[in-house]
Amino acid sequence: MSMFTINGGFTGLAASSRVRLARNLKGYPFRLTEAQHKEIADKVFAALQNNPTVGPEFEKKQIIPRSTEASQLVEEHLISPELAQNGGWLIVSKDGGVSIMVGEEDHLRLQVIGTGLCPKECLETANRIAALIEGELPFAYDERLGYLTACPTNIGTGLRASIMLHLPMLTATGEIGRMTGYAGSRGCAVRGAYGEGSKAVGGFYQISNQVTLGASAAELTDKLVETATTIIDAEKKTREQVRSENEAGLRDRIYRAAGTLRSAYLIDTSEAVQCISDVLVGLQMGLLSGVEPQKLYELEQRIRPAMLTGAPQERDRKRAELLRAAAKDLILE
Repeated sequence: MSMFTINGGFTGLAASSRVRLARNLKGYPFRLTEAQHKEIADKVFAALQNNPTVGPEFEKKQIIPRSTEASQLVEEHLISPELAQNGGWLIVSKDGGVSIMVGEEDHLRLQVIGTGLCPKECLETANRIAALIEGELPFAYDERLGYLTACPTNIGTGLRASIMLHLPMLTATGEIGRMTGYAGSRGCAVRGAYGEGSKAVGGFYQISNQVTLGASAAELTDKLVETATTIIDAEKKTREQVRSENEAGLRDRIYRAAGTLRSAYLIDTSEAVQCISDVLVGLQMGLLSGVEPQKLYELEQRIRPAMLTGAPQERDRKRAELLRAAAKDLILE
């Protein structure tokens, strides 16, 4: 297991957790030149390398604007679409658990990702890495306001914590709107899987904190977990309600999805993600077994267009091949 592996347990509802800290270096303007981006990336990388335990885990790479690699890194949630579009630098751990973007809105966007419901553990790791950098490169900080950021909405903790939730039944029944309103009342936002402006495909949503000022990062993370847990409970109840009203129809949909994953020769991204979503529901509800849900969720990210090479039909063939291999042990209960 890698140094930065964080596993909160994947139940088929909370897929992954992510914590991002926005930080700016003291003595630099908020808007930087390309040369200053490189200078900061070099300094941050050197600060990490000075730690004999942590240093060897990291590598540094330049992000070429609109490149294939940049698109792949977005699909893997390691960089933002903005960094992929504009270019910059990425300092990333070998396992992908920790990534530091240089050249985004703020000087640094330090991100930690874990599987399952584990934002608290992600925050602990993020704070540890941030403290290691700050020991050599002081951050812009105000005693009254907290960490200073380019955008006022991030000022204070500079925290954006998020949990990827799988909510297909709340989506299908239209209840997702009510849950989005509930999250808003708790200072949280519900968006598509790739954040602001993205659509929820296959019932995958990202819930994150909106407030960054007036509470500690730990308090904000606790509130996010409480909010996500309430939404997860609502999804579970809705699944059971759908089962009680039409179990035959539910089984048919799930079994058809399993059959498609096990036998398709060509499959596009949209159909593949929907089938994975249905199979995850079947695994969580005990209607299917034989496959670890986490493996299917990870595959859902690996089958997107940017992750596969070749012409469209060739990508569809490769996608189907990956899905057949992953689903071959599925058992209908």
